[in-house]
Amino acid sequence: MLTFIKVSEMVLVSIGSLLLNPLFLLIVGIAYFMYGKGSDIEERMLGYKISLWEKTKNSVLAGLLGGVLGSSISVFLGITIEQFNKAGSGSFSSGILYIWIIALLLSLINVRYLCFSYAGGIVALMNLIFGFPNINPIGIIALVGILHLIESLLIWIDGYSNAVPAFLKRKDGSVVGGYIMNRIWPLPMMILFAALMTGGAGESIPMPDWWPIIRQPGFDGDMENLMYILQPIPVMLGYGDMAITNSPAKRCKYSALRLAAYSVILILLTAIASKLHLFAYAAAVFAPLGHELLIIYGQKEEEEGKALFEAAERGLKVLFCRKGFPGIKMSLEPGDTIISINNMRIDSEGELSDFFRSYPTYIWLDIVKSNGEKKTLEYKDYEKGISSLGVLIVPRSPELYLEINNTSKLAQRIKGLWKGKK
Repeated sequence: MLTFIKVSEMVLVSIGSLLLNPLFLLIVGIAYFMYGKGSDIEERMLGYKISLWEKTKNSVLAGLLGGVLGSSISVFLGITIEQFNKAGSGSFSSGILYIWIIALLLSLINVRYLCFSYAGGIVALMNLIFGFPNINPIGIIALVGILHLIESLLIWIDGYSNAVPAFLKRKDGSVVGGYIMNRIWPLPMMILFAALMTGGAGESIPMPDWWPIIRQPGFDGDMENLMYILQPIPVMLGYGDMAITNSPAKRCKYSALRLAAYSVILILLTAIASKLHLFAYAAAVFAPLGHELLIIYGQKEEEEGKALFEAAERGLKVLFCRKGFPGIKMSLEPGDTIISINNMRIDSEGELSDFFRSYPTYIWLDIVKSNGEKKTLEYKDYEKGISSLGVLIVPRSPELYLEINNTSKLAQRIKGLWKGKK
């Protein structure tokens, strides 16, 4: 236990120094820029822009937590992503470099392929089949598993932060209410680099005999001459999703649980592969394939499932409640259906606006919750009167909507060229 306490201290100190690393700061800048790209839809739907500084700051703080946990798991399992080298030779980060290059190329096909599960699987398979590049394929896939395990945690606790309401057009032509979720987390990660020491090792921490848990196969040398060195690796995790059949919080919970299950299976496969080499192929194939199946299933679920925020046949369906307004103060929630206000039936936004023109000082709403429960909510403001509920209603025929399209622009162009040739 004392050994891992000392190692934990080293990890924390190393992560602290990584926060000022130029590459990590660049990733933070990219997160800030990508958040800025979504500001227009926020202003259209909410009437204001969410602070970019606030979103970036919260992402960095959540990413810091993820980086500490991810680094701790990685060190505890003893994962390395490079083949063993003599101390002072070889590159500490060539494995990550190959993954980044392939990930960037894959993102030209679809931005979701920027995820390391695809590039990591390809790099691992290249090594297993061709012996190139000179990386540890089991370590690469284990790192992918750890990163997705951390991502599942971040989705659970932070994935629905700043979710933006929107009207979405499905493939069947129907327009429903929903939420767009977009989170980016810069992670200051520390991983291990294994080097064979030919001279004195200097100051070091002796590890127990059972460590590492996930060993690099094919090494039969003297473990006493093997030195593990902490290496900083800035990483960026992202989560993009839509919530149509559930609230953003519930959607994130479901997504996080599935991703966590995928991650645990992937890590277990690598643990077995460190003993039985054949499982390395299974892990390398499962990394991209399992991830892609998760994405496809999730998209199908939201595009074809029963919409939670569909325009009500009677009454008004609430999509979003603005902070500081009467709606949220009286505990009105997204998914609720307003049936009447002050015993007056409401079936259109126009009727709702007309009601508030007189600035009533006391109102009560008869609503139906998303689970079918009927409730009456009250609110009063005798000093100023009430001018609005401050809610976004799902209209029956919205003029402004986003069309759901999961195909990249590059793929659309290639498809168009193919059709043109025919």
